[in-house]
Amino acid sequence: MSCTHTQREKNKIYVITLVNREKRQIVGYDIAFDKSRERIQKLVDSSPKADHYYSDAYSAYSEICYYGTHTALKNKSQTYTVEGVNSDLRHYIPPLRRKSKCFFRSIETARAVFKIFVFAFNKFALAKFLHPSLKSSFSLSCFL
Repeated sequence: MSCTHTQREKNKIYVITLVNREKRQIVGYDIAFDKSRERIQKLVDSSPKADHYYSDAYSAYSEICYYGTHTALKNKSQTYTVEGVNSDLRHYIPPLRRKSKCFFRSIETARAVFKIFVFAFNKFALAKFLHPSLKSSFSLSCFL
C-alpha cells in the first residue's frame, strides 16, 4: 500500500494504491484530496482480501483494520513491488512526474486516466505472469 501525490497550485491529489505482489497488479486504488484513515479503510474493505499487508510507516496505516496481518516498515524490504508500480505510474502518467508542466485540471480527469491505465496495466501484468517466456514480445501499449 502506498500514497503518492501530484500538485496543482495548492491542491494536492493523493493516489493510494494496493498492489498484489505475486502478479504485480493494482488491486485497489483511490484518488482524492486527502489520505485519511477513513478513506484508506474504505479502500482496504473494497479490495480483495490478503493474508499479509505491507506498508510504509505512514501513521494512518497502523489504524486500519486489515483482513490479514499488517506490517509497517521504515525501509523498502517488503514494499518494493508497490514502489515499482508507483515508478511505472510516474513513468506513464506525466502529471505524477512533472508538477510544473503537466497537471490534472480536475480530480475527475485524474480518475478517468487512472481507470484506463489500471485496466491496461493489469492486463499487461497478468500476461507477463501467465507467459513469462513471452514477456519481451509485448508492451503495455498492446493492452490499451
